[in-house]
Amino acid sequence: MKQLLSLAAVTCLCLTSCASYQRSDLYFGRNIPDGGTVSEQQWKQFSDSVISAYFPEGYTEWDASGRWKDTKTRETITEPTKVVTFLGKKTRQRNAALDTIAQSYRRTFRQQSVLRTDMKAKTRFIGQTP
Repeated sequence: MKQLLSLAAVTCLCLTSCASYQRSDLYFGRNIPDGGTVSEQQWKQFSDSVISAYFPEGYTEWDASGRWKDTKTRETITEPTKVVTFLGKKTRQRNAALDTIAQSYRRTFRQQSVLRTDMKAKTRFIGQTP
């Protein structure tokens, strides 16, 4: 019985310290169809007012460079891109928030699409040990 209780305690500890979350990444291309790019100031305003409103607990964003081959011209296109990573429990509300953010960016900056990827992620915070 004592071993069973110890096993249960370890299992609970592992479940709380190694949570199973969903990682979602949104890829925001910054080229504007009529010319120009979404500026750093425009991006900051969008991130502060839209993304932060849905995810006040936090997210990570970084700069990337998107590349693809144009099917008409056969040229490789390079586009400055912002990638934003979200970690959290998979819920309908979270899913809807991610789609709303993508649609808002699409409309605001006249984008054809925003790429979204989702995957399972085991997460834990590593802090100081006493």
